[in-house]
Amino acid sequence: MTSSRRWWDGDLRRRAGVLRNVFPAPLGDTPEAVSALALSPDGHTLAVGGDAGTIQLWDTTTQQPLGGPLPSPGEPIASFAFSPDSTTLYAAGTHVALHRNTINPTRLIGHVCARAGNENLTRSEWDTYVPDAPYRRVCDW
Repeated sequence: MTSSRRWWDGDLRRRAGVLRNVFPAPLGDTPEAVSALALSPDGHTLAVGGDAGTIQLWDTTTQQPLGGPLPSPGEPIASFAFSPDSTTLYAAGTHVALHRNTINPTRLIGHVCARAGNENLTRSEWDTYVPDAPYRRVCDW
């Protein structure tokens, strides 16, 4: 079963996009329901929270997920808030204190490069792991 969610502009006058398979479910199971949404101040990222505690970020331009799910409080997401600079996402549940996720591409690239031994991906590896983006060398500091 697949699920898609439509999202609209701020005035609800035009559909801004469709997110397909927001929270995919194993065959025969019911997909997780959306329980919270937040658009980053820069308008580039949509945070989607689920009733099973999943947090997924979406690129509003490509309407594609940004990586895998983020760590979460582990219960239904009740609300989100982005920091003014769009680099931090706060999530809250009914029974869980505020949970903070740093969303900083430069910091993420540093972690990925450190894990890869500060070696760039080959073009073949890039095509396998980052197929939707043009090849570039990201670990050259």
